Amino acid sequence: MATTSIGWTLPVPSSPSLAALITALELQVRVVEEPYLIRTHASITGRFVPALGRLSPAIS
Repeated sequence: MATTSIGWTLPVPSSPSLAALITALELQVRVVEEPYLIRTHASITGRFVPALGRLSPAIS
């Protein structure tokens, strides 16, 4: 997704294309990566301090 967004931004460097790039990257991180990382690592370690604030794995 990032490669495609960068590819669309480079030929036409303008404010709207830059905004679209930033939006696409933010969506990728918030919608795809963060839920995966929480499911994978939250039960092992705390969010800010190791061993404090552990989350139980989400039941899907």
